[in-house]
Amino acid sequence: MLININSNVLDISYNVEEFTLEIQVILLEGSNLSKEVKVNIRDRLSHFKIEIIELHLTKEKFNENIGEWQPKYYKWLNYLLFSKAEA
Repeated sequence: MLININSNVLDISYNVEEFTLEIQVILLEGSNLSKEVKVNIRDRLSHFKIEIIELHLTKEKFNENIGEWQPKYYKWLNYLLFSKAEA
């Protein structure tokens, strides 16, 4: 497994363009990806230039559009890796 996904991670999507990997992580407001997780990602994917984008939402905002496919407050990158959204 690339990272241990904790309960504060709501959504992960990514883009790949040549040797650049852009990772977007949606987290519960008030939480952050630890330095250890970021280092682990960069170490395991060292052949890529890694860009990590952290966005923060309250649980209420994340769940505001239950039943809708697309998120309301952000856009997924090209590839969705993980989401707690309810369709």
